[in-house]
Amino acid sequence: MNMFSVVRVAAVVAGAAVAFGAVDSGAAPSDLELQNLRGDVAYVAYPDGAAHAVAPNVSVILSDDDLAKTGPQSMGAVLLPDSSKVLLGSDTAVKLDTFTAAGVASAHFVVAFGKLRFRVEHPAGAKANYTFTTPTGQIAVRGTDGDISVDPFDGVRVNVYHLSDPALPVHVAMINGLEFDIPAGQKIWMRWQSGQLVGKVLPLTAAEVDRFKEFGAPAVIDGGPVK
Repeated sequence: MNMFSVVRVAAVVAGAAVAFGAVDSGAAPSDLELQNLRGDVAYVAYPDGAAHAVAPNVSVILSDDDLAKTGPQSMGAVLLPDSSKVLLGSDTAVKLDTFTAAGVASAHFVVAFGKLRFRVEHPAGAKANYTFTTPTGQIAVRGTDGDISVDPFDGVRVNVYHLSDPALPVHVAMINGLEFDIPAGQKIWMRWQSGQLVGKVLPLTAAEVDRFKEFGAPAVIDGGPVK
């Protein structure tokens, strides 16, 4: 992987946020791990901006404001101490803005571009505390399985597959003030049309699920298979 390109991505992610190593097998309970599942995976350390490639099948510890990046035909995974997991698809850049394990674990990610699959474990009684910031708005998830795609031409797509509690849907707050609650088995597509940012909530289709086929089939889709 070209390290100069990785540093340039770090600058892109920092701009998006304004607009809205070594293997450690003895990780502390509050540590986040970045794994290289295949291909080119790297991270840019904060605050020095040093870029580090992650070898295949190796894990490293991430800190707040570190950037995770994948190349073509590659996949990484961010593992959180509460058993939540975020998979990074090919050509994806995600910054870990903040993470805390105090009380109920919470995390904030900034997604610059690419695709990811999230599985957020839901502690009993917890409220939305995992947030993904995208160019079109914030996505708050609780006990949820789903996918996110961020593309400068296509916009932002969010598929919601499974909720541990049906009363706790994914909450989307767009930068234009519109808000949506997305139940399992539905999606939202946010994009610019004729100078206006619009969002549409629709039932999931097989074609929408297939956009994320590099992650494999979702483990479960509430309400059964989609057509």
